[in-house]
Amino acid sequence: MGIVGVERRGVKRMVTAACVGGLLLGAVGCTAAPTPAPRSATPTVASIFASDEEALAAATEAYANYLRVYDALWTEGGPSVDDYLSLSTGAAHEGEAASIADWQSKGWKAVGVTTFDSIQLQSVSQSDSGNWQIRTYLCADASDGDVLDSAGLSVAERDRPLRLPLEVEFVTASATSPALKISESKVWSGTNFC
Repeated sequence: MGIVGVERRGVKRMVTAACVGGLLLGAVGCTAAPTPAPRSATPTVASIFASDEEALAAATEAYANYLRVYDALWTEGGPSVDDYLSLSTGAAHEGEAASIADWQSKGWKAVGVTTFDSIQLQSVSQSDSGNWQIRTYLCADASDGDVLDSAGLSVAERDRPLRLPLEVEFVTASATSPALKISESKVWSGTNFC
C-alpha cells in the first residue's frame, strides 16, 4: 500500500484510514508483540470460519490483496480507484477515498511494494447485524516504497518509520459470506511490536 508522511495532517488521515499511504509518507517503529485481547463470547450462530486459524488465514489473504491492489493502483494500466476502494468499508473506506483524492489533486503517486508480517489474531466476533468481525495486529512495511510528486521527486519524510504496528479490523458483508473488507486500520497505541 502506501508508505509514510509528508504533511503531518495528511499523514495522520492516511495512517488512521488505511495506514498504507501514511506509512509511505512517514510513521513509527517496532518492539514486543501485544498481548491479544480475550476472545469475545462464543456467538450463538455457527461461525463461517471453522477455526481461529481459518479466520486468520482469511484476514491475511484479504490484507495481502488489499496491499497488492494499492501498489498496482499507481501503475499505468493498473486497477481503478474504485477497484481499490471496493476492498474497504465504513471509516476505512471514507479515509482511503479522501486520501486518494488528496494525493491525486497534488499529483502524488506511490511507487514500490508495501508488505506486512507478524499478523496475529486479536478476536473473532459477530455483530448484532450478523456480520463477522476479525480484529488483527500486524506490521505494515513500507521500506521498499516511496511517494513521488508529479516531477518524480520524493515527498516522503526522510526519517519516517518504515514499519508500523497496526490494529486492523475486517468485516464480512453478511453472516454467511466469508469475503472480507477492511473496516478499520489504526496505529497500535501500545508498545511497538514491529
